[in-house]
Amino acid sequence: MEAGMSVADMPAQEDTDLQARAQQMGVPPEVLLIVETLQADAEEKEGGALSLARLSKRTQLRMSTLRRFLSALEEAGVVKVEMNEDGTGSARLLVSPQ
Repeated sequence: MEAGMSVADMPAQEDTDLQARAQQMGVPPEVLLIVETLQADAEEKEGGALSLARLSKRTQLRMSTLRRFLSALEEAGVVKVEMNEDGTGSARLLVSPQ
């Protein structure tokens, strides 16, 4: 999936692929989109964190929705979210998707 595309903005075939893979894994497509976006960014930056603002923009998810999914992923030990006093933050992937 291209950076900056949301589930709603993807071409039909790519959306179907994401939906099918997410269903096969038993996760919401937004979760798979977040993990794949973090994975792609980690590969580019060799493991660096991605700001929540950029992650929100790349996935086209509202910040509140993104934070809700990130909370669940953090509880599962998949991502690490770091929040700053000013409300900004970043996320990084802790495990490689399979």
